[in-house]
This record gives sequence, structure tokens and C-alpha cells, in this order.
Amino acid sequence: MEIKELLERSVEIRKRYHELEIKNHGEKWSVEEDLLALSNDIGNLNRLVMTKFERYYDETPYTLEGKIAENIWWLIELSDRLDVDIEKELEKFLIVKEKL
Repeated sequence: MEIKELLERSVEIRKRYHELEIKNHGEKWSVEEDLLALSNDIGNLNRLVMTKFERYYDETPYTLEGKIAENIWWLIELSDRLDVDIEKELEKFLIVKEKL
């Protein structure tokens, strides 16, 4: 799958979540609330990684692979809401790293 398709699908899914937020709370989540959700998911990812290396016990209902994907999804969502062309920025980032 091409990155452009992943980005488009991610944004479309988030739009549907915004519809649920408006229905249930009267407004969609703010960028700050999205960032808080990402922070929570990063914490869950950390626990899953620690569990993988037997440094923590697994108490989350998630999988390591799924949580990594979800964190990427949140970053795509935040880049969209902050008007960051993540595809372009990732390309620039990779070029810099390749030169190093």
C-alpha cells in the first residue's frame, strides 16, 4: 500500500471519530486532546515493549503490533490537523538521515 493511501484512509477514519465526538460530547476533540490520546497510547506501547522484554507484566488488552500502528495513526492525524505535510516532511527527514 502506498503511503498516500494510508494517509487518506487515516484522515477519513478520524473524521468519523469526530462525528462520534460531536454526537456524544457536542464538539470534536481539540488538537490537545488528540495529543493526550497519543500520549496515553505511547504509555501503553511502553508497557507492551517492557512486557516483551519481561520487565513488566501484560495488563493491557492491546498487542504490541497494533499499538505501534495506532501511534503512527495518531501522528498522521496530528500532522493533518496541524497542516503538516507528513509525507513531504518524512521524505526530508530521511534525506537528512541518509546523508549522515
